Amino acid sequence: MIKNLIFDFGKVLVDYDYMLVLDQVFSTHGQSVDFYNHLMAEGWNKRLDREDKPFEAIIDDMAEAMPQYVDEIHKFGKRYTEFVIGEIDGMRSLLERLKQEGYRLFGLTNWCSKVHVTMKQYPIFELLEGRLVSSEEHLIKPERAIYERMCEKFALKPEECVFADDRMDNIEAARAYGMRGIVFRDARQYEADLRRILDIESRVGRAVDNFMQGYGCCQSVVAAFADMYGLDDNLAKRIGAGFGGGVGRMRMMCGAVSGIVTCVGLDCGQTDGADRDGKSACYKVVQDLLAKSKEQNGSLICAEILGLKGVEKAQSSYVASARTAEYYKKRPCAAKVESAARIFADYLEDKLFAEECAADDSKTVYR
Repeated sequence: MIKNLIFDFGKVLVDYDYMLVLDQVFSTHGQSVDFYNHLMAEGWNKRLDREDKPFEAIIDDMAEAMPQYVDEIHKFGKRYTEFVIGEIDGMRSLLERLKQEGYRLFGLTNWCSKVHVTMKQYPIFELLEGRLVSSEEHLIKPERAIYERMCEKFALKPEECVFADDRMDNIEAARAYGMRGIVFRDARQYEADLRRILDIESRVGRAVDNFMQGYGCCQSVVAAFADMYGLDDNLAKRIGAGFGGGVGRMRMMCGAVSGIVTCVGLDCGQTDGADRDGKSACYKVVQDLLAKSKEQNGSLICAEILGLKGVEKAQSSYVASARTAEYYKKRPCAAKVESAARIFADYLEDKLFAEECAADDSKTVYR
């Protein structure tokens, strides 16, 4: 379950424009661009964000390295906070709504120690329960350690977090650590992507609820996702009904695993009999997701998952088990349904992230 929403600062909560100030500091726009290129290409911005030494000392180092701009660099240091030009449209009201919905809000930013000036200027930062600033930890995104430190500092579980950042590499690193991630472009796009993630996440719990209400493993998984593909709930449950108990209670392929296969078909199954490439693509997804299921659960076979052997395995009756408290206590099936739904949900979230990657515009700024 998603409980925590984490936000980058620059280009997510507040906007900034280096050139707005640089063009006032340097004599020509060409000099502004030249300095900016040095700032980025030579890693000065990263040094400022990490602050292994005080901000002013790094500015002095920068001036020594670029003697042609000594005066301008010191002006740049003194006017550093003037780059921020305002809150991102729509984000304060969105954060207020998300907070009212019960989500915990946090900040995670690459920023020098001057960030505290900016935080005092804009009310949006008051909505954050906590924040982690790179210059205070001497760590910067996309280093894994900064995400680890974020979770450690605020006692967060990465799988319960969604991180928003305008840079793809920072989001990729957050996802590698176990968080969900959204590449931020604007408030409307962020909320749309967040709602899609939350909807997908809710379906994992829905699958388990289905099982606890008496539905079979396959029914439970398929019915949790069916409406995404325009499939009626009753029809979804009919489609999945025969796969319960390892296909008609014959203890062959696990019903939850069959649920994954059925959902993959709904999502990317080909509808043209001559579409060999489409068929192959669908098979690849099936194989990839079932490999994850086998890794998590040890087997794809119902009898093996339940530990059935010999006569017990061979003489499995068609009569469905009574769903008693003892049944739910002994059987691992609810956990297998949750595993299957989670595997398919992760697949859908990976597709969403791939769409974000395709839509992402390359950024010329670092933070």
